[in-house]
Amino acid sequence: MKNSQWARNRVWILTFLFWFLTIILDTHVEKVSRRMCNLAYVMFVLAVNFQVLAILMLSEFIGGQKTSVLEEAFNRNLLALFLLANVLTGVINLYVDTISASSLTALIILLSYALVLSVLTGAAECFGLRLKFW
Repeated sequence: MKNSQWARNRVWILTFLFWFLTIILDTHVEKVSRRMCNLAYVMFVLAVNFQVLAILMLSEFIGGQKTSVLEEAFNRNLLALFLLANVLTGVINLYVDTISASSLTALIILLSYALVLSVLTGAAECFGLRLKFW
């Protein structure tokens, strides 16, 4: 228990450190740029990933089942869902000018995208469809 608490604390500390460095670099050095893959972008990616990890580590405090049915369904069909997600991304990029989309439009697209993937995953689970062949 003590080791997991120490690990959780370190992950949260790193999360705040990377967010702090991202803000400092973005403000005083160079704007975050995925295309340039600058240091501010690297700090941003680390901050986001550590934040997700830190939030997921909080699941230890929730009693009962550790994984949801939807998580297990995603795990059973991971490769097929990854390929489907890539196809959906391509379809969205063909029909929507994502560069000039507003923040609200982008949010609606992302939520719709997540909903479609979740519904298809849940449907595959309900019908006992397993897209993993090995």
